[in-house]
Amino acid sequence: MYDHTAILPVEYVEAFERFIGNDVQGGKLGARESLTQRLDEILVELDDVRHYSLEINMLELLEFNQQLATILMQKPNFILPLFSEAIQHVCERRLEESDDKYSMTRKKYIHPRLVRPPLCDSICKPNVSAIRSSDVGIIIQVRGTVIRTGQIKMLESEREYACEKCAHKFKVFADMDQFNGSLVPPTSCPVERAKPCKSTKFTVVDGSRVCRDYQEIKIQEQLSLLNVGSIPRSMVIVLEDDLVDRCKPGDDVVVVGVVSRRWKPFIKEVRPEIDMVLMANHVKVSNEDKSSFLLSEELTKQFESFWQTNQHQPLRARDHIVRSFCPQLCGLYKVKLALMLALIGGVPRTDVSGSRTRGESHCLIIGDPGLGKSQLLKYCAKVSQRAVHTTGIGTTSAGLTVTAQRDSGGEWVLEAGALVLADGGVCCIDEFDCIRQQDRTSLHEAMEQQTISVAKAGLVCKLNTRCTVIAATNPKGKFDAEESVSVNTSLPAPLLSRFDLVLLLLDSQSEEWDRQVSDHVLTGGLNAIRAPLPPPPSCPPDHTHLNGEDTTSKTGFGGCDGEGSGGGGEGMKMDE
Repeated sequence: MYDHTAILPVEYVEAFERFIGNDVQGGKLGARESLTQRLDEILVELDDVRHYSLEINMLELLEFNQQLATILMQKPNFILPLFSEAIQHVCERRLEESDDKYSMTRKKYIHPRLVRPPLCDSICKPNVSAIRSSDVGIIIQVRGTVIRTGQIKMLESEREYACEKCAHKFKVFADMDQFNGSLVPPTSCPVERAKPCKSTKFTVVDGSRVCRDYQEIKIQEQLSLLNVGSIPRSMVIVLEDDLVDRCKPGDDVVVVGVVSRRWKPFIKEVRPEIDMVLMANHVKVSNEDKSSFLLSEELTKQFESFWQTNQHQPLRARDHIVRSFCPQLCGLYKVKLALMLALIGGVPRTDVSGSRTRGESHCLIIGDPGLGKSQLLKYCAKVSQRAVHTTGIGTTSAGLTVTAQRDSGGEWVLEAGALVLADGGVCCIDEFDCIRQQDRTSLHEAMEQQTISVAKAGLVCKLNTRCTVIAATNPKGKFDAEESVSVNTSLPAPLLSRFDLVLLLLDSQSEEWDRQVSDHVLTGGLNAIRAPLPPPPSCPPDHTHLNGEDTTSKTGFGGCDGEGSGGGGEGMKMDE
């Protein structure tokens, strides 16, 4: 580790000025030209009191000066103010040298925002649980889902006092290690003289108060990245200045910041508690990147080779992919195909008048116990990049949509539920019939309009629920084909109309098919994956192919549902 005290502060400022101003040895300007261009764009802006961000690529800074970048990551509270000072110096030069200097004005608040830190375990944390007390005071990057956003407050960060005895002026800054960043008035005069001033009376200098925007949010580990049995951890993120109001509940964010400790209010004869918070330096909402998936070159070649080999038999290639979906279940190919298409999703459309047509499809699986419904839902949540899996037993309207809670300061804040957290992904709801009737009504707007209108505790807002809902339910007793789906499931017709596809699975007593399923279970489902592209021989020969020749075929399943094991599915019907 480098000693940051071995270098004078003015040397840090000069190094950052060379980095921003493209004064690189050998004349290599590179991507740092964009920093100067960004500064010119900021200086042209009309608002002089607004806070602006200047994104600094950490990898480029490492390439420019490894020692400088390392000290910045290890001692950010000491180095970042010097970086801001260097930015002001570069701005002053641009005001004198630029061709557009007459249209530029000096901006007082330009903050360096660190992006793209090096991919090492000490900097890029995989989740909130990986943050330790040893990370206090250094730069880290962490991903998570916003579950709570507080109100935007005004924080007094700086105040200047004048001593009534010696007229010495000095500044007092807010202590961010204290709860809500309190600013403690001075108790003694800090003047440095041979004879110390012992005055305890001070007056506030007029116009010296500096206030900043302040907001606290809470992020939670992404549910799709947690192991079974793991409890999702959460962490408070402090946003300041131009970072406030960057995200809302349900957003996936990537936060770069400084880990800090914060003392809770002291109570007599009670042990004080310390919380770890992250003082954000940069926040990126990654919802727009939810559909992007980094494919390795090897995997890309495998896809290209697979489709090139089967370019004249696309349906058989499709059948091979369907057989690989949830391979522990035997058969159920049309159900798997429907779920795959729902996971892929469609394209939302907005017409000239501004009305939006959703692109996500909602699926409802109705089946007898033991048909693998829960297994299908778990697999859908597993393969989706962003998914929330819940069950209807004990689920409330607030748990599905959004709830209002009081934070540590006594103010009301909104905390996202399952549908909001699944925005841009899939929400799997098992035991759908167990949700209480008064709680099901909250799903109507969320499924059709894909928004949730909230009016709780004086908080009125609208949150996005642009997700695919895949639900599973049992029929009410034995399914009666003479009655409607609403009567058999006790689900109201308005809620059923929200589902674009309703799949009906019925248990059949077939000794031959039970033998097929037993073989599939005993072999662990490997035969379905290793089978060649034609229909696998382990399934009935007259109804396994998906080329569209038979759409009312019998299907089978493996007993891995947790509700029961073994059996068969008969007469898959699609009701709209």
